[in-house]
Amino acid sequence: MPALTRLETTPLTWQRVAGIRPAYALHGKEGIVATLTFQPGDTTLARAETADGAWTLMHRGFPSDTVTLRLLYSRVDLATFHPHLLGRGELVFLSGDTFDWVRLEEPEGGAAFLDQDGMAVVRLTLRPDTSHKMIPDEPILALAEVGLPHRLLPAGPALLAAVGWYLLRVEALLEQSDRAAGTSLKL
Repeated sequence: MPALTRLETTPLTWQRVAGIRPAYALHGKEGIVATLTFQPGDTTLARAETADGAWTLMHRGFPSDTVTLRLLYSRVDLATFHPHLLGRGELVFLSGDTFDWVRLEEPEGGAAFLDQDGMAVVRLTLRPDTSHKMIPDEPILALAEVGLPHRLLPAGPALLAAVGWYLLRVEALLEQSDRAAGTSLKL
C-alpha cells in the first residue's frame, strides 16, 4: 500500500470492496492508500489500514456519544471524536492535534476535517451509493481530497480520510436504524 505522502495527484475515491461485510478501499492513481472494514457482528467497530499502520474505530453511544481511534490491539485511545450539533464535531488526538469536522454545504453532501486555521485537511464529497444494485452505475461512493500542505501531518491524511469515511458510514447506519424504528412504531 503506497503512502499518501508520496502520491502526486488527487482526487482519491472511496469504493466498496466486494464481500459479505461492509468494506471500503480508498483508491489513488498509484493504488489503494487506505482500507476501512467493518467487523462481523458489530456495525460500529471497524478496522482502518494505511501505509502507516492499522487502527480500530469504535462508536460508543449513550451516555457519551463518541468515536474512539486506537492502534490495532491497543487499549489506549489515540484520538476521540466528539460530535456536536448539526453534524459538526471535533477529533482530538492525544498529542494535542485537533481537527474540526464540518458538513459540506454542497448538493452531494459530505464533510471535511479542518485544521486550526480553518483550512481543509481532508474533504469527502459523497456520491450516490449504488452498491446495492447487481451492476452498479458508479462504483465511486465518495471523492476524497487532501490539502497539499497537509500531506506530511503526523496524524496522516490517509488515516483522517479513513476516520472521516467511518463517521459518514456510521452516521448513515444510525439514520437507517432510526428510520426502521420509526416505521416499526407506525405498524
